[in-house]
Amino acid sequence: MTFLFWSSVAVIVYVYIGYPFIIWLLSRFRPEPSPPPTENWPTVSLVITAFNEEHVIEEKLRNALSLGYPRGKLEIIVVSDGSTDRTNDIATEFQSRGVHLIRLGVQQGKTAAQNIAVAQAMGDIVVFSDANALYEPDALQWLIWHFSQEDIGCVEGRRVDFTPQKSGTAHPELAYRDLESHIKTWESRVLSCTGATGPIYAVRRALYIPLDPAMISDLMEPLLIMCHHHKRHIFEPCAISREAILPELKNEFIRKERIMTRCLTSLRMAPWVFNPFRNGWFAIQIISHRLLRWLVPVFALTAFTANVFLLYHPFYRMTLLLQVSFILVSTIGAMLDRLNIGPAILRMPHYFFTANLAALTALGNCLQGKNVLTWRPQRPGSNPPTHECA
Repeated sequence: MTFLFWSSVAVIVYVYIGYPFIIWLLSRFRPEPSPPPTENWPTVSLVITAFNEEHVIEEKLRNALSLGYPRGKLEIIVVSDGSTDRTNDIATEFQSRGVHLIRLGVQQGKTAAQNIAVAQAMGDIVVFSDANALYEPDALQWLIWHFSQEDIGCVEGRRVDFTPQKSGTAHPELAYRDLESHIKTWESRVLSCTGATGPIYAVRRALYIPLDPAMISDLMEPLLIMCHHHKRHIFEPCAISREAILPELKNEFIRKERIMTRCLTSLRMAPWVFNPFRNGWFAIQIISHRLLRWLVPVFALTAFTANVFLLYHPFYRMTLLLQVSFILVSTIGAMLDRLNIGPAILRMPHYFFTANLAALTALGNCLQGKNVLTWRPQRPGSNPPTHECA
């Protein structure tokens, strides 16, 4: 029981403190590369997948048409994944302005839709986006200039969330994304990132690997490009995409459960990515940053259970008290979140508990063979604040 307790605690500490510290330390020995100036911009295909996005698709297309990338080298593709609302009609209105609409008769899922779009795309670089993701005017330039380096196969931008209304979900989620941005910056310097940001990432079309529709594309496409083609995946924080955070934590729970279910299912379909004899240090990164993080609730439950069996020792009575106290504070945070009152700091334990509960539920789904291929989007309000990247 002592071994189970401390080994579980060690894994949790490694996930949240140890790995970020190690990757930061290693990044200090690797200078940040600066791509050469780009004179001849490559052709780009911006792929927007949409299912019943009538409330946001017009704003998205206006945003895409206003981007600062050379217009003659930018192709805009909307893949309507079996939409039954006005999405197709709205996208059709933009065809005279160069928007290409691909209509799928039935909903097949985001990954299948992207496979179809890439097969028809003409650009040297394919950028994947969501219908509710609004890009800063210079976002594509920040993404694309890195491809002047031959060892780059994928570049992702930074998702900057905002909240259209007062929400207890916003502060913890934004703090989490800030931490992720730092880790991805360090991973980019050391070797390669371990999964992209779905609303804004780009790949070389020649390297694109058609995926099984059961896989989640923004995780697996960059991983497979790195493992198969040995082309790096890097993070560009100045390529900014904005979208609203779901205001209620229960909706954020559903989103996280869906994403993690798809991620765990995808990794189960390609277990060889964890093999360090095949993928070297990159496999260690995938295990540390992805797999172990999604398994944190398993280690937390193991530590709690082992702790119960060790209550004969005063020290372990104290550690159990700390764990129970955390659960109580999380419960208080849940009540504050429901009432939408109290400072954000009091809701952090509740957010952490909910995120790990979503991971545990996703793991259960994966073990039972359940997956999420299609879903109906939930969209809060829009109108994000503007931002300039120095």
